[in-house]
Amino acid sequence: DIMLKPFKIPATEDSLMINISDAAKKGELLYVEEMGGKVLENHVKYMNSLPGVKEEFGKVVNAGFSFPTFNIFHAAYFSTGFILFITEKPYPEAHDIFKRFAKVFEQTYTRFLDLQKSEAQARESQIQLAMERVRARTMAMQHSNELADAATLLFQQMQPLDIPAWSTGYCTWEDDKQAANFWMSSEGLLQSPFKLPLTEEPVCIRYREAYLQGEAFYAAEYSGEKLASMYAYMMEFPAVSNMWNRFSDEGTAPIFPASQVNHVVYFAQGFLLFVTHQHVPEAHDIFKRFGKVFEQTYTRFLDLQKAEAQAREAQIEAALERVRSVAMSMMKSDELLTVCEAVFVQLETLGFSDTRAAQIYIRYDEEEKFLNYDYSNISGSEVVEVKYNSHPKTRKIYDTIRNAGDALIDNIISNEELIAWKSYLYNILGQKPEKNLDAATELHYYLYSFGIGAFGVCTYSSLDDEKLQILKRFRNVFNLCYQRYTDIALAEAQAREAKIETALERVRSRTLAMQKSDELAETSAVLFQQLISLGIEPNRLYITIIKDEEGDAEFWITDEDGTRVSAAYTDNLNTNPSFKKMLNGWKEKQPSLIMDMHGQELQDYFTHLTSLHVPFKDGLTHTRRIQHLAYFNKGFIGIASPDGQPLETIRLLERFAAVFNLTYTRFNDLQIAEAHAVQAAEDLVKLHTEKKRAEDALNELRVTQKQLVQSEKMASLGELTAGIAHEIQNPLNFVNNFSEVSTELVNEMNEEIAKGNLEEARQIAEDLKQNLEKINHHGKRAGDIVKGMLQHSRTGSGQTEPTDINKLADEYLRLAYHGLRAKDKSFNATLNTNYDETIGNINIVPQDIGRVILNLITNAFYAVNEKKKAESLKPKAEGKAYEPVVTVTTRRLGSPSGDGGKISIHVSDNGNGIPQKVVDKIFQPFFTTKPTGQGTGLGLSLSYDIVKAHGGEIKVESKEGEGTLFIVLLPQ
Repeated sequence: DIMLKPFKIPATEDSLMINISDAAKKGELLYVEEMGGKVLENHVKYMNSLPGVKEEFGKVVNAGFSFPTFNIFHAAYFSTGFILFITEKPYPEAHDIFKRFAKVFEQTYTRFLDLQKSEAQARESQIQLAMERVRARTMAMQHSNELADAATLLFQQMQPLDIPAWSTGYCTWEDDKQAANFWMSSEGLLQSPFKLPLTEEPVCIRYREAYLQGEAFYAAEYSGEKLASMYAYMMEFPAVSNMWNRFSDEGTAPIFPASQVNHVVYFAQGFLLFVTHQHVPEAHDIFKRFGKVFEQTYTRFLDLQKAEAQAREAQIEAALERVRSVAMSMMKSDELLTVCEAVFVQLETLGFSDTRAAQIYIRYDEEEKFLNYDYSNISGSEVVEVKYNSHPKTRKIYDTIRNAGDALIDNIISNEELIAWKSYLYNILGQKPEKNLDAATELHYYLYSFGIGAFGVCTYSSLDDEKLQILKRFRNVFNLCYQRYTDIALAEAQAREAKIETALERVRSRTLAMQKSDELAETSAVLFQQLISLGIEPNRLYITIIKDEEGDAEFWITDEDGTRVSAAYTDNLNTNPSFKKMLNGWKEKQPSLIMDMHGQELQDYFTHLTSLHVPFKDGLTHTRRIQHLAYFNKGFIGIASPDGQPLETIRLLERFAAVFNLTYTRFNDLQIAEAHAVQAAEDLVKLHTEKKRAEDALNELRVTQKQLVQSEKMASLGELTAGIAHEIQNPLNFVNNFSEVSTELVNEMNEEIAKGNLEEARQIAEDLKQNLEKINHHGKRAGDIVKGMLQHSRTGSGQTEPTDINKLADEYLRLAYHGLRAKDKSFNATLNTNYDETIGNINIVPQDIGRVILNLITNAFYAVNEKKKAESLKPKAEGKAYEPVVTVTTRRLGSPSGDGGKISIHVSDNGNGIPQKVVDKIFQPFFTTKPTGQGTGLGLSLSYDIVKAHGGEIKVESKEGEGTLFIVLLPQ
């Protein structure tokens, strides 16, 4: 009557089981074996050694059954096994019954297998349904935080599967695998996610090490101190302890187990954790299958996280864009408050729900302060001037802004410090009272520095890292906003500067328009009006002109509203203590002075002015009067008012004083001009007289210059005379000689005709013809020489004509040489020519270019002749004697553009050369290197002008002691 659990017996170890197996293999239908004594004892002992068998036999023994000393084992076979009947004595008559039962059980076992398969399918369906529920829930997630709900559902699905789970959940790695985020559910309670390091506590370390060692699954049991230590460690983390405290307050906190088994299933991005009260090996495969399901599900989780991050990023970018839009729409610098408001509103939309105010700080070093632009949805907008040294906190903010290019200023103010800080905000800075601030227990200032300022928020609680990063991005956007702010502020400053410069220019213009010294009062009135137009609102403006070091001064004052200048009065500045301070500032050359007058000093000052008959609207009722003075060279300008003026006012006054310095200079100049007006008229008459004399001298100089130029031309013609005579003599000799020969030939021809020798007469006639042609040729040559001489002597028509430059250069070379030889028979020189025959004719004024060539050649002959003379006076020494050489070269210079290029004429000599210090002067009119009386200094000057008129240029290269080269370049 005792139902035992199934157990497994190997068929290869015990003799009984071996025999039963062998009989089955032989196809027997029944196997019978008797067993007793020691053999039976060994069999029973073997059975007790099998896993699970001893426990089941123990149940039989405990029920009062004792094992017999003899047994008969009957094994009746069916297709997939056998039925074992054990009896204490033989029953041969029951063998057929055993066989028939075996056949019947074969049908029963088939039913058993069908039921077993059905149960397995039902179990599989149940498991699949549980996994599908988890899969469906995770795939339906709309937010990554819903992973906590998925953990609760995972726990709930363990119950239908008869898995005694105490806690289940999903655990995802941090990027460095040094920590994991736990999304757990304990006994169905929804837990908040928390993060645990995996490098400190042993249980947590095992999570990480098993993964690194490549394990896909492990189960580990924990109890006692080890388990208590793990939970104590977890409670050290606020996320865990706060959650457990909440459960305790609600009365739903799970009871920590005395022992637990952790089942860990790994997937790529983390692991699943199943916690049970005892080992459940039959559930291991189920845990692993859930792990595979979640690996697919986790992709959904990552997609959601990515989508949430993108949505969050889009939300942040939209907020940033709204701030950018407000920033770019600013038209005035004080609209920075609208940017503050936009920042506050947009931060609220991003979850900054505990923000007190958005703030912008702009630093002004010159005034040792910064402006605090502040917006709160409670107190509204305001701008507060904060002196950097007015509080240690503000000094810290100021120093951080000044010294750090990109820093986070994190000020936490609480307890007694907060009470003092509230007093500072209300009483020192004068900020508007706030009920929220009054009730606050702590304040946090988060400010990111930039350039010359800082940007951030004041909150009632701390900000996490994500919000700080968002705030930093707003700061980065504000850099653009600040650029816009600075651009506008610069534009406003430029507009203000332009307005100031316009005002100053009006004063300058009126100053320059002064025609008489008595217009100083009107100019002073313009100065005062321009100051008032710039926003200065004093009770009185005045100008004081100090006459001398003794303090005598002249005053120009306006009435109380500054609309006009009253009559001036004089006084000595030493007669009143306040006046004396003004005088001392002028003597010490200070740029400006501010005097805060009150009490007795003010009463004495008013009494003194009253004695000078200076009118006041309110008489002596003023209790305070502040004087702002700006000095110029001969005095000062000032404004007087009962209240202080901005720092800009004194700077502005200094600039107007500098302009008035010009005004006073103009005033003095006019006085001097008026004093010398008569003298100026007399000087003007003298000026007209001297001008007439200068014009007459200029006309006379022009006539003389023309005469010198013609003289130079005639002088060069005179130098050519001997050469021309020599050149004309040659063709004349030819003409005479051929004429005599021709006369003889005529006589011979007549004689031959008379003899009737006509052939001989014809030959003589042919010779006669050739003689006549030669006579004609040499006659024309003489004519050309005379024509050239006449052209050289004329002033010239300036008409260009095609000219053979080689022929022109050669003629003037020989004319100059023979001319010099005619005057000095001892002169000899080697003449070298190198003419470029490809030049052809060029368009020039031949007589003008001829003069240039002649002048250059004549100078070359002069230079070599002078050197020859100097060499002849020296003692004769060994070596070659000096030989004068003059070279004339022409060359056609090509042009890359194909426009014909240029023609160069080189005239060089090996004379003494030109000293380097006078090379730059040789083309100047009337400059000559020849001794006095031997040159006019016009030759090279005229040559330079002629070449320039032809569109060319003339250059000189000379080396003292070696010679000179002149280069003439003419267009072809």
